Amino acid sequence: MKRKSPKKLLILIGIVIIGIAIAFSFNSNDHKPTTTDTRTVEWRHVHGIGVDPTDSSILYIATHGDFYQSKNGALPVKVGKVRADYMAFNAPHDKDSPLYASGHPSSGGNTGLIKSTDGGVTWQQVAKVLDPAVDFHAMTLSKSDPNLILGFDSGGRGLFKTNDAGKTWNNLEYPEYISALAISPDDSQIFAGTGNGIYNSNDAGKTWNHIAYKGLTVLAMNFDDEGILFASVDTFGLVRSDDLGATWKDLPDIDLTVTNIAFDSPNKILYVGGFSSGGFQEVYKLPYDVTSYELIGTNKGL
Repeated sequence: MKRKSPKKLLILIGIVIIGIAIAFSFNSNDHKPTTTDTRTVEWRHVHGIGVDPTDSSILYIATHGDFYQSKNGALPVKVGKVRADYMAFNAPHDKDSPLYASGHPSSGGNTGLIKSTDGGVTWQQVAKVLDPAVDFHAMTLSKSDPNLILGFDSGGRGLFKTNDAGKTWNNLEYPEYISALAISPDDSQIFAGTGNGIYNSNDAGKTWNHIAYKGLTVLAMNFDDEGILFASVDTFGLVRSDDLGATWKDLPDIDLTVTNIAFDSPNKILYVGGFSSGGFQEVYKLPYDVTSYELIGTNKGL
């Protein structure tokens, strides 16, 4: 049998090594998604994000002080005429419903529940809910009933529900201090993220069951239109459940502690906001499998 020359043998060994390295890179569970270059926006804390129900190319971004829009992934621009700390924000699922928010006006105090019918340019108070007015830090809207809104007061004064778009309110039971809220698409279950994991209620908030991540802080939760529940959990990062919280799947890591989640459900696009390991407030656009991500805006460099 003809022997290979030492030179050819070295080349063959090199090819094998490269092939092994490539195979490992594709099979490794520790790979990081790719990202694009940064784009700087003069914002502070990103408190809420949402997709416009009539035009999925428009992303709303509620921050500490100002309200922004990004169209087709472009650099977010400030649109709000009213300066406020928008601590909670939700875009509706119904095309005829307004944007909703809660927080602190620049003049001080709390806003209660406020709404905008012009894409966040101007805001009007819907209800104080309590006196003095509430400051919802966790809030969610029903996907099937545009009049159903839930909010948890940051002062710990209660979990509140309205079935008539804010005209009247009921005080619900709650398991412990709530950091995130979500309602299943058919309104059959309420999910509450806390400093002790995730709870759910099957009876409109009368009783609660602990279902996942005991001892861990849940920073954000939201359902897409198909009933997939995404959450951001301390230590785990982004996770998802396809069966109303019965089981959970870890998603690939991104360099972001996610505090806000929104969707363009028909196109399987996930938007997340939060803070990076460097402490920068950032918003990303991702596919549902989080295999890549595109930076929408960051305050890095300010």
